[in-house]
Amino acid sequence: MMKFLSLIVCLALFCAVTMSEAIDNDPVLHFAFDEGSGEEAGDSSPSGFVGNITNGSWVDGVRGTAIELNDGAVTVEALGFEPEALTLECWIKPAERIDSGNRIDLAYRLNGGGRPHFTFNRGGLLFGFYFGIKDGDEKEVISTLTAWEAQWTHVAFVQDAEKAQIYVNGELDAEAETGGPVRFDYAAEGLSIGANQGNSNFFNGSIDEFVIWDIALTADQVKEAMNPVSTAVEPTAKLATAWGQIKSVR
Repeated sequence: MMKFLSLIVCLALFCAVTMSEAIDNDPVLHFAFDEGSGEEAGDSSPSGFVGNITNGSWVDGVRGTAIELNDGAVTVEALGFEPEALTLECWIKPAERIDSGNRIDLAYRLNGGGRPHFTFNRGGLLFGFYFGIKDGDEKEVISTLTAWEAQWTHVAFVQDAEKAQIYVNGELDAEAETGGPVRFDYAAEGLSIGANQGNSNFFNGSIDEFVIWDIALTADQVKEAMNPVSTAVEPTAKLATAWGQIKSVR
């Protein structure tokens, strides 16, 4: 009987491990903003990009330090890669509550073409993910939130050939159909974080853990990315604990 119970426990734990959706890919850009000083943000992804910071100061972040922008931006020259699917995620803390007002660009082009585009107060809508289909239409998915508080909030934007989604604090907020692969103008035109082309429509507040993936994360993976103590590791730890418990009663 004990051996049978042990087998059942092991099978259940094995299923938990195999069903957890670990993120096997490396991000293609990751600004952790943990430098704590200076006017550059280092990229901890294999890409090795450099973010140029203007009007930024270093503050406590969600993990380590974060960059606080005051009519400033973090800009990156042409990224060079063109993913067919995309996830962009970061933690933001507005300097004050956002429930209306002038347009505020969280992420936009540095130079020319402007998709994807993540912005507040555009076209009478509070917050949206404005995306493009490669060689196709420009579309949008609009958040259901009526206000963004001056507190740390995790937001993720996911796009693939079927749908575009907004996640807020790990929960699906809104989605829309796409109909084709990602249009990614940052490849040739560069990226501006916290402003339109680095010099207008400023997001005033703090940003931490700004990450771009060249895959569309699943709902579980968004939560894993949001909480980097991997949900895929946790069942493994439980498996080791369970094995210890099983051995102790044999």
